[in-house]
Amino acid sequence: METVALDTRPGPTNISFELMKGVLIALLFTGKMSFIPFTYTGIDYDMNGTVDAEEQVISCSDWAEKVYSDIAEHSWTDPRGQGWYLKDGTGTLQGHIC
Repeated sequence: METVALDTRPGPTNISFELMKGVLIALLFTGKMSFIPFTYTGIDYDMNGTVDAEEQVISCSDWAEKVYSDIAEHSWTDPRGQGWYLKDGTGTLQGHIC
């Protein structure tokens, strides 16, 4: 798992709108947080020829949910509680940032 620092500078500098990045947030059982980057392509849901800001966020969320299944399994019956448990046994997924 790769740990990354988030760039919090304002503005869209150096952003490619064809291949964008999102970050999954994992809470490890050691108490540390891990940020797992992923890339996605914005989808023109309304088919108007452009991917607007709302479509970018929806595209990111849709892709993040697909990545969840690749690296984690959801359980309703785990004795520790329901949630997305990382397949490598190191922690849980807490969400994503788009």
